[in-house]
Amino acid sequence: MDQDVFIIVCKQCQASNRIKPYAAGKVPVCAKCRHPLVDEDENEAHARYSQKLKDFYNLPDINDLK
Repeated sequence: MDQDVFIIVCKQCQASNRIKPYAAGKVPVCAKCRHPLVDEDENEAHARYSQKLKDFYNLPDINDLK
């Protein structure tokens, strides 16, 4: 699965930031003003979603089980 890149605009300075996939415990901050781009709860939820999606894509194909 390719590494997706997200563009998040900072609410404080309006700078556009390229963010790699979210990681649990690592809240992305603005490269210009260092303001957090998301809150901790949103970061954790997105990190869990990304992990579940990755796990789903790693399931074996049903046709391969025959």
